[in-house]
Amino acid sequence: MKYTLIIPVLILTVYLLTNLIVPFAFRGEMIFIVDALLWATIIPATLFIVKLAQTNILKTDKTLIQIATIIAIFQVFLSIFMAFFVGFGKNTNVWTPSALAIYFPFLLMPFLATEFSRALLAQTISKHKPTMAILLISLFFTFTISSITAYTNLTTPLTISEFLVKTFIPTLAISLLATYFAFLGGFPANLIYMAIPAFFMWFSPILPNPPWTVQSMITVIATTVGFFFLDQTIKPPSTKQIHRTLKKQKSQLPYWTAIALIGLIAVWSSTGLLGFTPTIIASGSMQPSLNPGDITIVIAAPAATIKIGDIIQYQTADAPVIHRVIDTYTQGNTLWFVTQGDANNAPDDPVNERNIMGKVVFTIPQLGWVSIAIKEFAANTYTFLTTTVPQTLTNAGSIIVTNGVFITSALAFTAYSYLLLTYKNQRKGGKK
Repeated sequence: MKYTLIIPVLILTVYLLTNLIVPFAFRGEMIFIVDALLWATIIPATLFIVKLAQTNILKTDKTLIQIATIIAIFQVFLSIFMAFFVGFGKNTNVWTPSALAIYFPFLLMPFLATEFSRALLAQTISKHKPTMAILLISLFFTFTISSITAYTNLTTPLTISEFLVKTFIPTLAISLLATYFAFLGGFPANLIYMAIPAFFMWFSPILPNPPWTVQSMITVIATTVGFFFLDQTIKPPSTKQIHRTLKKQKSQLPYWTAIALIGLIAVWSSTGLLGFTPTIIASGSMQPSLNPGDITIVIAAPAATIKIGDIIQYQTADAPVIHRVIDTYTQGNTLWFVTQGDANNAPDDPVNERNIMGKVVFTIPQLGWVSIAIKEFAANTYTFLTTTVPQTLTNAGSIIVTNGVFITSALAFTAYSYLLLTYKNQRKGGKK
């Protein structure tokens, strides 16, 4: 126990150094390198104390690892599902060889240091008063996730409320579940739970891009479901049921894999990464060839291969347009296209070859109305929850009431987590 307390002190020291000293003492890429080296020192220190404390944090519980994997994948799936309604964005990480050598260790070392030390603290400090210890460990790692600058910017009630809902509460929810996994199953369980979402965020070229209010809600929902699922599956009387459930899930794995691949193709194709882009026709300018609600498949095509009569998609100052090519000409070594909608009476302004996005090669009639209806419903619901309701509350009272709705919900979740752990501890105590 006395050796274990060295780890929080070491983590706080590295946290302060990387926030207060390194950014001012070093420049450019050296900041990432020094940060990674400082966090890396915590890993051997943790393993050394594990040996002194005679604690096995590397124990493997296959059931808990499977549960952690399921919950982590569900958390990622929920974010992707919501992103179909609120949008995707490209990952800002560009993994060139130099970026992998410098920036990836900057991400990986704090992650591994945190999870190794979390497992050690959960396995040692939690032996006496597990409920309170798990809460304190979770709070400790939650506080050290955000930079010191994030705390110094909390100067008004509004910024404090936004920080609580946007960053602190979701991070605490994840930290609670990760620490609980570490308490029950050691390092492998909490590593799996934390690594799957982290690696998805680091390496996926396309990421969900929801507003922070939606992302906070998704995180809290996912962790709450995770707590319920974990609570149900670790009950001793239901051990056989666990294996039956996991066996059933394995038998359904091909179906879920197929669904995941279809979803992945749908996401990547919407960004053009696969070489084609599905586009929903929104106007009647191309009737009767293309009708509103049709989905067209647009492939990237060199301008020189586009002929008169082809239907092309090109970028304008306002939005992409899909019209038919009725003429072409060359001016100043630049190829220009004259387009016109089949239902229009006049041609469009000539289009420069640099603005050509691709050529329509296939059409799926009317399927786009499903996407349009879902997106309109999601947009209206989101507007109601994020604009109408807060404005109504603000007009009726004050802005504190508005933020109080989110804060109360978040605190209720935290209280639930506390009660769940207390219940688990009392149940174990009653069986002794």
